[in-house]
Amino acid sequence: MKSISHRIGTLVCLVLVAAMAQAATAWKDLFNGKDLTGWSTGTAAWKVENGVVVGGQGGGRGSLVSKDVYKDFELEFDFMLAEQPSAPDSSCATCTYNSGVSLRTGYQVNIGRREAGEFIGVVVHRVHPKAIRGNVLWLDTGDEKFPNLRKKEDWNHLQISFKGPHLQVTLNGTRICDVTDNPTDPSEAAWKEAGPISFQWPPAGEAGGFAGFVKFRNARIREL
Repeated sequence: MKSISHRIGTLVCLVLVAAMAQAATAWKDLFNGKDLTGWSTGTAAWKVENGVVVGGQGGGRGSLVSKDVYKDFELEFDFMLAEQPSAPDSSCATCTYNSGVSLRTGYQVNIGRREAGEFIGVVVHRVHPKAIRGNVLWLDTGDEKFPNLRKKEDWNHLQISFKGPHLQVTLNGTRICDVTDNPTDPSEAAWKEAGPISFQWPPAGEAGGFAGFVKFRNARIREL
């Protein structure tokens, strides 16, 4: 029969292992609410206002890139995308501006206006018969399938889960993307490895000259 001390020691070990596992998957805030410590901006496009990260508004264009890298994780944040007046039929040749978050170097969860064909979905740069503009390939057009799911002129909640080749995106509580992508091309080998989180504001040409904005708040991540 095992001694009481042995059983207590085993129990303590199990508790420590459980605590370490919990610590390894704890949520971590991506922004400190005050400044862009831990991030590389590259331009003057990004700033923090009252705890909200703001990109655009007539400033320089470019990406906000995390100094840490991530492979398998859950990421969630709130976002608000500027609206631009369009024609009565919701079409607008210059409304294709968009934002997005890039993952593992090769994948992007696009954040755009479905009215202009810029969906909230998963896109990669890959030469493919279905690619647009030569190498822009939608792996899942996301909210194209869910009219009015994105709230205009309001905050939206986006959740991203990326584990192995499996990428899922949930918008305002509705699963909009479920992608399994396992690149075999040597040029895409890095897409399977850890990479920075990168929030994007597009170059001026892609934004159609519109000096809009994208806002992010409550961004947090946990590794899987």
